[in-house]
Amino acid sequence: MAFDSTIFLFAFLPVSFILYYVTPAKFKNLTLVIVSVFFYLWGGVVHTVLLLVSVVWNYAGGLFMGKHLKHAKRVKNIAMVLVGTDIALLAVCRYAGQIVEMSGSRLADSRYLLAPVGISFFMLQNIAYIIDIYRGDIRPQKDIVKYAAMIVLYPKIIAGPLVSGDEFVKQQDRPKLSLGKCSDGILLFIRGLSKTVVLGSAMGMVFQTVQALPERQVSALGAWLGCAAFAFQIYFAYGGYCDMALGLGRMLGFELPENVNYPCLSTGVMDFWSRWMSTLWKWFCSYVYLPLCGGNPSGAKGFLSLLATWLLIGLWHGMNPTFVFWGIYFAVLLYLEGFVFGERLARVPKALRWFFTMLLLMVSWVFCFCPSVGSAFSYLRFMAIGGGAGFVDAGALSLITDYGVLWVSAVFFSTPLAWRMYEKIIRGGRKWQIALNSVVYAVLFLLCVAEIVSGTESACLYF
Repeated sequence: MAFDSTIFLFAFLPVSFILYYVTPAKFKNLTLVIVSVFFYLWGGVVHTVLLLVSVVWNYAGGLFMGKHLKHAKRVKNIAMVLVGTDIALLAVCRYAGQIVEMSGSRLADSRYLLAPVGISFFMLQNIAYIIDIYRGDIRPQKDIVKYAAMIVLYPKIIAGPLVSGDEFVKQQDRPKLSLGKCSDGILLFIRGLSKTVVLGSAMGMVFQTVQALPERQVSALGAWLGCAAFAFQIYFAYGGYCDMALGLGRMLGFELPENVNYPCLSTGVMDFWSRWMSTLWKWFCSYVYLPLCGGNPSGAKGFLSLLATWLLIGLWHGMNPTFVFWGIYFAVLLYLEGFVFGERLARVPKALRWFFTMLLLMVSWVFCFCPSVGSAFSYLRFMAIGGGAGFVDAGALSLITDYGVLWVSAVFFSTPLAWRMYEKIIRGGRKWQIALNSVVYAVLFLLCVAEIVSGTESACLYF
């Protein structure tokens, strides 16, 4: 069940919201688990069974580890079995279908049977829980309802953000429910919905227009516009989803971590990954990179650790060789930025650092939307010297003029400038400001509903 669907907006959300708020405090976690499982059940019974099996397996495994914490070797072996099983289940569910599809088997039509939506995220949560117990960072959760709520919470189960178990348990014990937080959550949800449905979908149409062009009709400018449209589509689709997740969490009394924070303002590759899917990078940094490099990120060991980590992040995105190359690309960039050119880059003017960061990121997006490494390099060649249409052609210029308002809106709303300007207008709490704010958000919501009813799609790399 997608957040940008009529069944979610007009049936699931209001019903689950009312049930949660009328439930007595001591049963709220149980209600949260029930509505979250029902939300996930919409995607299929088999998927839900796999989700619940993973929850029970890791909950029981955590309790078993807790009984042997005084025996270091024994608890390490238990943790290895639990994490190994989680990784095996993730690999089978995530990649078996892709292998079947790549093989050309007749079973390809059923490739999604064992690919539960969001498994890449909720299995990382399970793995983090087991490792945290092994490290002594948290104690095993004795209440299975609380543990299940941490894993299956519906605002984050599909595509994150990844949440620290320790922080989430603290919020479970003292959920901050108030009319003000609920109101803030609703407004944040509507902003995210409008990003995804309006801007993300519109940019997706521009990208598809460029992709549909034959090679002889692609110019360098057209290729750049196509890549930029894809970047904006991903930003608004996934960034909008993250805003919706944070808004829903706030409505339920939870403060989820910010996962996307204006990545278009990044002035370095590391800065980008602290702004884009930041909880994913933090997860891999904490549970893969730092343990591998042993606290010594420089030198050959540090680079190999970074390379291994980014290869895993690439494979986490998918089995396509383009994602493997994409992972290597970022490993090299991050190592160069952090350990080779670090001090010299700090002296480069900020505007210049921003320009080259955006340039490097544009190259990376090509490996996300091209089906093969060869086609990715062909597309990069189009961006460098153009395809059959040279550097500039009438088709590319029409993409700028016909979608001029959309391009300006995309640039404007990809920065905090839009929100800061709007805040200045409505700040003060006067009656006319409150009325204006209500009208603006009502119009945004109705516009989103109209787009959803019309069948507009906003496909995202992470869904």
